[in-house]
Amino acid sequence: MLRNFYLNMLKKTNRTNINVVSYNDEKKKKSNYFIFLFCVLIATFFWLLIKLSDTYTEIYEFQVDIENAPSDQRLTTLSDSSIKISINANGFKMLKLNLMSSTRSLIIDLDKYDINNYGQNQYYINTSNLREEMADRIGIEPNNLEMSLEKLRFTMEKLKSRKINVYNASQLDFAPQYDLYSAVNLSPNTVTIFGPGNIIDSINYIFTENKIISNISSDLNEKIKLINPLPDVLNMSVKYVNISAEVEKYTESSLQIPIDLVNSNYQLKAFPNNVKVFFTVALKDFSEINKTQFKVVPNFEGIDLLNANKLQLKITEYPETVSALRLQPSEIEFLIIK
Repeated sequence: MLRNFYLNMLKKTNRTNINVVSYNDEKKKKSNYFIFLFCVLIATFFWLLIKLSDTYTEIYEFQVDIENAPSDQRLTTLSDSSIKISINANGFKMLKLNLMSSTRSLIIDLDKYDINNYGQNQYYINTSNLREEMADRIGIEPNNLEMSLEKLRFTMEKLKSRKINVYNASQLDFAPQYDLYSAVNLSPNTVTIFGPGNIIDSINYIFTENKIISNISSDLNEKIKLINPLPDVLNMSVKYVNISAEVEKYTESSLQIPIDLVNSNYQLKAFPNNVKVFFTVALKDFSEINKTQFKVVPNFEGIDLLNANKLQLKITEYPETVSALRLQPSEIEFLIIK
């Protein structure tokens, strides 16, 4: 029995040693694999850096898009709708150019360039004027860029014009106790529209955008956009107007005003003989308000005094600087004195 026990122990020890050796070999293989992979990645990275540092010359085709034609003209045709550009740059610049698809569109703002006329409705701009802007956009020197065309040609038609009024569609939301002190002013308050005659004759005004200006507590001075009702066929001489107005803080006050009965055909006695006039006034004008500036009279129109027992009151005189007037009471009883 003792002999069998030692034999079993020996077998277990051998199996354990074999398993340990097998595990260590596998671990070593995995370690060697990761080291090899890391070396490949490092080599690839440096190879890529070397390649991208080299200088290349490539030809790219750009689609031409023209915007901001003169307001009295409309672009109708692009004779040269694309242009080929030869670019000499390092691999980093080329990679950026290839990755950014939006770079393949050449947007030309006519406000920035001299427009030359070479025939009826026929115009062009010199591409030499575009080189510096295009080179700066890519990040290279202008002498490393060549364009296939010396001129970019296009057609524009002359439009008819008409001057019309601007209508303010913005909404003014004032802080508590604040309100307009002067009328709202638009500058300019007219705009010239350009387009086909039958269309511009049907338009009577141009709206501003429906903008909400909130919590106003100081003088208004805001740039606001005009809405082009037909942007595909109409141009406007201006795209924005300035909206301005004086704004003041207001308070409500009241004065006791005697009722003026002198215009009656009878001698009357009113009950009460004076009323309270409530009004709103800007704080800066408050000290200038006094009761001599107000006049309250009965409304005798259509009234038979011999059969009536009450008269409605109305305010016929008041300062221009007050608003929101109301009376308390709004009517009086009276007696005819004989």
